[in-house]
Amino acid sequence: MMRQFDNNIPSRAFDNFQFVNFTEIMSRPIPTSKKEAEFALSALMEIPAQFKATMNLQLLGKRRGFPHRSVLPPPVRVYQQPSGYSAVKQTQSTGTGYVSPQKNASAPRQDSDVGDQQTCPICWSEAKNLAFGCGHQTCADCGKDLKVCPLCQRAISTRIRLY
Repeated sequence: MMRQFDNNIPSRAFDNFQFVNFTEIMSRPIPTSKKEAEFALSALMEIPAQFKATMNLQLLGKRRGFPHRSVLPPPVRVYQQPSGYSAVKQTQSTGTGYVSPQKNASAPRQDSDVGDQQTCPICWSEAKNLAFGCGHQTCADCGKDLKVCPLCQRAISTRIRLY
């Protein structure tokens, strides 16, 4: 009956259903491992027919219902802060918290040591000692005047001083 249903699904140019007769395979007098292998093989045998159908209908590589998204590059990591420079003022003036990378800028280091995990992601010089309601952390100097979290852009409603 399932085979008949598989071949006669109404109003569909293509479907992604695989009907394998589980009861028939599992009732055979063979070891369980062979039953499982046969069941898997039966399901995999449907794939060539599905691939042929997707090629005929030109469905491969097409997206429906999703707008095109362009991914921004990661922010440039600042290792040394020039005199008179304030990262907080910079992020507030742009409004987005995103500083586009300069041309010829070298790729940021990918350190994963504990020191980097405890360093403020804004100034990269002070230790994290202020947490926001969203869970992100900065140093108190950088985080005191922020309206939105520079990492997730959520409005800051709670500041917790860490000691």
